[in-house]
Amino acid sequence: MKTTGGESLCAEFFGIGITVTAASQLAALRFRFAPHLIPEPRGADRLHVDLGPERPDGAAQFVVSGANGTPMLRRTFRAWTNVPPPVPPFAALARRFWIAPAVVLAKGPASVALLGSPYAPRAEVALALAQRSWQFVSGQLLVVDRMVGHTMPYLVPLEFYGASAAAVNTDALPEGTWHRRASAISDGVLQVRPERLGAVVPVRARLGPPALVRLCRAPGETVRVAPAHGGPAVWPPEAAAETAALTSFRVDMPGSGGAEEAAWLIDDQVTASASAGFDAGAGAGAGASAGAVGRVRAMDPLRI
Repeated sequence: MKTTGGESLCAEFFGIGITVTAASQLAALRFRFAPHLIPEPRGADRLHVDLGPERPDGAAQFVVSGANGTPMLRRTFRAWTNVPPPVPPFAALARRFWIAPAVVLAKGPASVALLGSPYAPRAEVALALAQRSWQFVSGQLLVVDRMVGHTMPYLVPLEFYGASAAAVNTDALPEGTWHRRASAISDGVLQVRPERLGAVVPVRARLGPPALVRLCRAPGETVRVAPAHGGPAVWPPEAAAETAALTSFRVDMPGSGGAEEAAWLIDDQVTASASAGFDAGAGAGAGASAGAVGRVRAMDPLRI
């Protein structure tokens, strides 16, 4: 297998060991995936991602190979906001997982995916839920195991846009735990590691099926919640039918504010739904002890 000749680092996602070789982007990788980094690959499931040098147009090529070095796919990398992103290489794991842009949190047996546009108040509501003992699962992407329906930890930074970004006091955050990136739709996006904002689930946790909550700004001065129909835009597209059985809500919020009220309603609705319909034997919740997480079944052999 021919590589870029750059430096390498190792990470674990969903029980899969990923080695990433990169000509650049190493600092971005360490910031983005800090809780997932490990000293060396482990486990039977392993993949290698070779991320090439950036071209004049800002793009780069990445190649995914199996544990034996056999190339499996080749793609163009343009930004970490691509769906699917190159690390872990979801394009090689489409049979195993479906993904959707969301901020994801968990509490006991319940997990919730906050959906909406980049300017929807996902980060604000997530912070308010964290004050109600919810733990961060992912700052940007909902990952669901297609085999068993578990929500999987993907502990990447939370993103703040516009006025929300301006309201974050970065002086109170340790160096290396936040970053500003350019955006075509905003003056800039503030990224903050989730462990600096609240508790996070263990990397190896396996959580219950997510409740889908779409956050919308709407006329009026009150926060309203109602059942919703229709799932999110998912990748791969053929997995869309798998969202039909998930509990879905729509939360309408006033033009500004309302995060605390929305969090109260979500906490009440989602935890009630989870208590009524979750099989406690299906996975380890966010509040599970280390021993309980360790007893979760091993990941099935890699199917690509």
